[in-house]
Amino acid sequence: MKKFVNLFLILFLALFCCFAIVPTVFAEEGIKASPLRIEGLVEPGQTLVKFVKVTNVSNTPKIFYAYLMDFKARGESGEPLLIPAGSEEGPYLSSWVDVPSQGIEFAPGEEKQVLLTFRVPEDAGPGGYYGAVIFGPKAPQVDPEEGAVLALTNHVGILALFHVLGDVDESARIREFATNKMFYGNPFRVSFLTRVESLGNVHIKPVGSIEIKNMLGRQVDILQVNSAGSNVLPGSTRRFENSWQDNLGFGRYTAFLVLSFGTPADQGGMGIQTVSSQTSFWIIPWKIVVPIFLGLIFLAALLALFLKVYKSKAIKKALQDAGVGKVRYVKKYKGPSPLIYLGLIITLILILIFLVVGIIFLLFFI
Repeated sequence: MKKFVNLFLILFLALFCCFAIVPTVFAEEGIKASPLRIEGLVEPGQTLVKFVKVTNVSNTPKIFYAYLMDFKARGESGEPLLIPAGSEEGPYLSSWVDVPSQGIEFAPGEEKQVLLTFRVPEDAGPGGYYGAVIFGPKAPQVDPEEGAVLALTNHVGILALFHVLGDVDESARIREFATNKMFYGNPFRVSFLTRVESLGNVHIKPVGSIEIKNMLGRQVDILQVNSAGSNVLPGSTRRFENSWQDNLGFGRYTAFLVLSFGTPADQGGMGIQTVSSQTSFWIIPWKIVVPIFLGLIFLAALLALFLKVYKSKAIKKALQDAGVGKVRYVKKYKGPSPLIYLGLIITLILILIFLVVGIIFLLFFI
């Protein structure tokens, strides 16, 4: 009895300790802000005022500070590479921004509006300018050798992309538009890769579609490219990925890519421009085509054998009718009766008919 009581007390204490530490284990830490991107057309000398929502999503009071940084493109995924403000030459705007110089106190779960003021210099040349405002409990870690930000733990960044009006160069090209494979089976998943390069001095926002047509020119699907409205920075290349999948398909397909970008001329840009490209691929139902192909080869071999035997018999009969004595004909192979060959030929014709009907059904009704 005493052992049972001791065991009960041990279990009770263990459960109590578990429940006692749960609130500490699941405590939330972090910060969030909205919007995460500020864009706009501005003129030299213009002042732009923006408010951003900053929220303390933790369950403890926090003090958040605002830090200014510049950024440029990192690779082709669209991820920004943050660099210390003023650390290198380039089209950066961190020096234009006024942010709170003191820390901002937040109660648990509190949301506040923070004022950001952008002052465009009078001598700012036309083109794109880029910077970032970082909110967090302390300054971000920076690699002293490469000058890039190492980590943004418990920080949130707001990107600023401004287009200063003037004689800008908005030009771009499609560097690549292709599928991941040339041949697909059924069911299939076709992956499209689009790589767009910005050749001008301002960021562009290429948006458009991929129209997929079968070998009869019928549209089977249409995919939207860059529906999120992502930007391509000057001198960089960005990749966009799309996919098309279905259970049935047959034949050669062609995908037509059309992208539009640019700023209307009445808003200080070069006008809306369009670039295009296309690529082709095949969808072949191997599990159906291969057996049919092998069957056709087998039937063709039987038909050739039938013709050979028929030719031998025809030659023998012709010699006998010509009176060339008694022709001794040694039959090396006794083939099936002509009715069997006729049945095989009819079967071959039916298979071809079913194959053609199946292809038409896939092309027009799937």
